[in-house]
Amino acid sequence: MNELKKNDEDPNIINEKQYLDMSNHLKELYDKKEKELEKLKEENTNLKKTIMSCYGSVRLLDIQFSNLLLEETFPVIIESLRSFLSEYIDHEILKVYEE
Repeated sequence: MNELKKNDEDPNIINEKQYLDMSNHLKELYDKKEKELEKLKEENTNLKKTIMSCYGSVRLLDIQFSNLLLEETFPVIIESLRSFLSEYIDHEILKVYEE
């Protein structure tokens, strides 16, 4: 009993409940940061995919320009690339959604 009284009186010693509360709080903070990190990783991956898609479209234009097949397919490829980038910028960067 004297030990319990002594622990309650000493402000530098924490009891089990305080320790458990601090542990739970730190776990919540850790879990929150982990979720944020996973979200950032997913956004990063999606951005990389978009950049690769745009690069592929530019490469197609370059190849077709080199082969002089550009007159027939140029407007279609440009319009597809513009549409894709416009949609991506609206939804992923500007966070604009149609209702």
